Amino acid sequence: MRKTIHTRGMKGWFCLAGFLVGLAFVCANCSTTYQAYARGIFDGKAALQRGDYDGARRNFETAYQSERGPVPLTYLAIVEYRMKNMERAEKLIREAEMMEGHGYYGLRALGYKTLILLRRDRNEGLEALGRYVTAYGQSDPLMTINDVEDMRRSGKIDMERLEKLIEEQVSWYEKEVEQFLTTGTGYYDGKGFIGGPFRFEGGIVFH
Repeated sequence: MRKTIHTRGMKGWFCLAGFLVGLAFVCANCSTTYQAYARGIFDGKAALQRGDYDGARRNFETAYQSERGPVPLTYLAIVEYRMKNMERAEKLIREAEMMEGHGYYGLRALGYKTLILLRRDRNEGLEALGRYVTAYGQSDPLMTINDVEDMRRSGKIDMERLEKLIEEQVSWYEKEVEQFLTTGTGYYDGKGFIGGPFRFEGGIVFH
């Protein structure tokens, strides 16, 4: 009887050990996948900032292969926009738009969708610009949003200036949200709640 109980106990331990080893393997694999994703986004953003569009594309594609989400697709659309491949840029940004999990990068997706559409279809672009102004207005915006609204109302779009304004606005927003998520300080520190259509989702800070 003792031998039978001992044998069963050993089998139970072996099963538990096997489960824990399998769980550790899965966790390690998930960690590796996340690291590849985060590194791809981080390096891609750095390459994009210095104008290395081929390098940016490679890194964002690597990130997308690691985790098929809207953030790397949004940045791939931005790369194509900067390289003036508007048809490809529109395809990517629309694909990203259909996905969940934008986090606080949703504002960037909306801003660049506006820029892309303004170069592809003016009427559709102006509609998208109105949605961007509304969304940004819920994000405690920089006052330069008034300049964007003036362009929308008049229909006189200075694309070069608009691109600079949108990039400045979404970059400031992302920087402040990341500071709040990382340290609990910054513009959003001390506010009763984090409102706005994108801030509720939170997000990942890429280092």
